[in-house]
Amino acid sequence: MSDCMKEVCRLLDIKQNATTPYHPMCNGLVERFHATLKTCLRRLCSEQPREWHRYINPLLFTYREVPQESTHFAPFELLYGRTVRGPMHILRELWTKDIGEPEVKTIYEYVLNLRERLDDTLKIAHEELEKAQGRQKHNYDRTSKCRKFSVGEKGFSPAADGFE
Repeated sequence: MSDCMKEVCRLLDIKQNATTPYHPMCNGLVERFHATLKTCLRRLCSEQPREWHRYINPLLFTYREVPQESTHFAPFELLYGRTVRGPMHILRELWTKDIGEPEVKTIYEYVLNLRERLDDTLKIAHEELEKAQGRQKHNYDRTSKCRKFSVGEKGFSPAADGFE
């Protein structure tokens, strides 16, 4: 990683995780996104599979503007502090002639307002994410079984293979 990126990560308090190449299980969230992307591409490109590359940008835009089930916010909104103005939003404004006057603010007021919106949005997103994780844990615990072992009982541990 370049010195510039290291400094950006340090300033933004970003912890970078390295993963093992060709070991997809290390990066579960990314792999889940790839599965979602592939599913959407398969559905969009069913008639012309060789044209899949034409759908990537619109598909990514759509993914980023749709609220996620766990946070109830779109990734775009969490990143930029506002909802995205996509093609449908712009068309709706043109059809209804609902184009309001732009709000005049100083840069300082805009930054303070943006910071406040981002703080509020992230706080709510964290709360919703904790609720979603609680629901997921509850659903997992319903079907999982607690296994109890007693001292001296033989078992199998792949991690202990070769160790005595």
